Amino acid sequence: MTSAAATGDRLCQMEAMDGAARCLEFLRLQHKICNCKPLEFNTRLHEVASSVGAKLLMRTVRWRLARIYGSLGDEEQRVHYERTASSLEEDLELRCGGCNEPFGLEPDSLEALPCSHILHARCAYDILKKRDKKKKRTCPDCHKSVSSRLYLHCDDTHDINPLNHSSLSLASLKASSLATLEDCHATSSV
Repeated sequence: MTSAAATGDRLCQMEAMDGAARCLEFLRLQHKICNCKPLEFNTRLHEVASSVGAKLLMRTVRWRLARIYGSLGDEEQRVHYERTASSLEEDLELRCGGCNEPFGLEPDSLEALPCSHILHARCAYDILKKRDKKKKRTCPDCHKSVSSRLYLHCDDTHDINPLNHSSLSLASLKASSLATLEDCHATSSV
């Protein structure tokens, strides 16, 4: 952090400070340190993130500060940081259309629908597993129809042209051929 600050590299400084802030938050939650150091550190990190314009980090730090102020009993500051974090979440559209829970606060798998809306993978799976034939599988945000095909995208290392990738339907592949494919990634066209 010191060398990044000395060279004026605000982005590197911000990343290093975020790592330290996460460690301090972990120690605070385990009651191994008091609230003052994480509060001071996250306040400085919020200033750096604001100066760089890192909105995702600003949201995360605001949620951390809300929790710290809540544990200190300062309801006014807790509510202030919760409101500003929620407002930033809303501006950035960081909520799942399926469950309305925020993205990025917990490690989650995400899935992009063909309409470009992003859901938690579990919510996309819930949409796809609808068994009722009368109800259409639709995106909860835009209500466009959603298909449920899964594709295997293969990178052919022998092919010189990087734009020539094959897409094979998983249903058309036999189990024996799946074991021999290299550099293949299953992706959903949910």
